[in-house]
Amino acid sequence: MSTCCSRREGLKLALNRSLSEPGPPDLGIGSVQLALSPTVPKRCKLDSMSLPASPCSESATLQRAIIMKRVKPLDPDSLVKKLEKNESSSKNVRNFLVVDCRPFIAYNVNHIRGSININCSDRFNRRRLQMGKASLADLATTREGKDLLKKRAFKEVVVYDDCTSDVDRLPVSHPLFLVLTILVEDNREPALLLGKPLNHPILESVM
Repeated sequence: MSTCCSRREGLKLALNRSLSEPGPPDLGIGSVQLALSPTVPKRCKLDSMSLPASPCSESATLQRAIIMKRVKPLDPDSLVKKLEKNESSSKNVRNFLVVDCRPFIAYNVNHIRGSININCSDRFNRRRLQMGKASLADLATTREGKDLLKKRAFKEVVVYDDCTSDVDRLPVSHPLFLVLTILVEDNREPALLLGKPLNHPILESVM
C-alpha cells in the first residue's frame, strides 16, 4: 500500500514539474532549429521595369517595316492627276487599279470613280485572307472586280478606305495592311491613298 502511494506521489511530482517548471535541457536542438529557420523577408515594392519585347511582337514589327517600305503613299490630288492623265491619253486605258477596302454598304453609297470593292472589313473575311482560304478576287463584290483581279493585268494598285491618314500609324491588324501585304507578296506595286479621298469632288462617284 505504501509502495503504491509513493509511486503516485512520484508521478504527481513529475507532472507538476512538467507543467510549472522547465523540463530537462534539449541539448540545443531548439536553438539549432531557430538558427536554421530562414527569416521571412519583408515584402518590398518591386520597381517598375520594362519587359523585353516578345519574339512575336518583334516579328510583327519587322514584317510591318518590310511591307510598308514597298508601299507608296498617295494623296487625293495625285490620284486625280493620274486619272486625268489616263483619260486624256489616246488609248484611254487605265494602267493601275483602285481598290476600295470599305464595307460594301459604304462602297454602294459612294466610292472613287472606277474603283472595285473588296469586302475584307469584317473579321470572318480577314481570317480567310490570313489563312490563305480566300484571295482578293474571291472577296471582290462585283463580277468586274473579280475578273480584273484574276487577270492580274495591273502592276500598280491603289488601296484606300475612308479614314487612314498616316502610313506610320497603320496597325498590322488593319484590313488595309492585310491587303497591302498580299499585294506585296504578289509582286505588285501598292499605293496607299491617304486622307479622306471621298471628300474630293472629282474622285467621288455616287451610285
